[in-house]
Amino acid sequence: MAKRKSKKSAKKVSVSVSVILALFLSFFVLRAVDNWLELGIFDTVKKWVSDTVQQNNGTTEEESPSESADFQVHFIDVGQGDSILIRSDGHNILIDAGENDKGRTVVSYLEALGVDSLDLVIGTHPHSDHIGGLDVVISEIDVKQVLMPKVKKSIVPTTKTYQDLLAAIQDQNITAAISEPGQTYAFGKGLLTVLGPVQEYDDLNDSSLVARFDYGSFSFLFTGDMEAGAEQDLLDSGADVSANVLKLGHHGSATSSSEDFLQAVGPGYCVASCGEDNEYGHPHKETLQRVEQAGASLYRTDYQGDIVFMLQNEELVVSAQKG
Repeated sequence: MAKRKSKKSAKKVSVSVSVILALFLSFFVLRAVDNWLELGIFDTVKKWVSDTVQQNNGTTEEESPSESADFQVHFIDVGQGDSILIRSDGHNILIDAGENDKGRTVVSYLEALGVDSLDLVIGTHPHSDHIGGLDVVISEIDVKQVLMPKVKKSIVPTTKTYQDLLAAIQDQNITAAISEPGQTYAFGKGLLTVLGPVQEYDDLNDSSLVARFDYGSFSFLFTGDMEAGAEQDLLDSGADVSANVLKLGHHGSATSSSEDFLQAVGPGYCVASCGEDNEYGHPHKETLQRVEQAGASLYRTDYQGDIVFMLQNEELVVSAQKG
């Protein structure tokens, strides 16, 4: 009995080897035919297997944890003006919206991201290259609250741009508030802190609302058009202006982003929001030199278009796209 069992086992092994050899040869024949006819069958199968493995591991190429960041800051290219979108754990904050003709540009940008509501809209100061498009945004996007700085009565503008903004706020029955240093607004794990202006000024640029946004260990400083004198007042007030990313004041004008201010901020990145071949020559060469001396990397909307900072694997990364 043992001898007959051994023969059957040998026979099974022989058959198995034959089957394996046949399959092995068939594989190479099929692969050769696939390559010759350029069908791409094997590449398709390989991709299917790879995608299946990734899904079983809980990640896919299109939606990996490193790319589904909960925190993003978008410097929207609105030409010679400012517009910034902060996204924090499902909350959306918009700072400025460029000139009067840029309202639709900002709305289209928001819609492309799926943003249908804004938790907070900040108008840094009533110059048209900052608040010009806000009336359109407020009229077309659901806005919960508007925040603006206190402006000295003698310099409150009477422009149609400013009146259109106030009318849009009233028409949409939106809560509007005047900023004060020390105010804080929490958005998920993000915190917006109002730093300035720390006093009343005779100039609208210096009256700009200044805010820092903190998310974890990363900070962004937004300065509107604040110039050197107001920067020094802010430093003298003891405000914590340190940040990883600085939005250069007044589109990179030489009258802003002083050496002392840059040193206090200590940014790794600076962003100049300005128009291509703008008539003011922003950003000015003096500012560019100071940014270089500060050791910061410079990004410009006139050169690089929309600039986006986000967190990937607990690191701050930046991308840019010129439209």
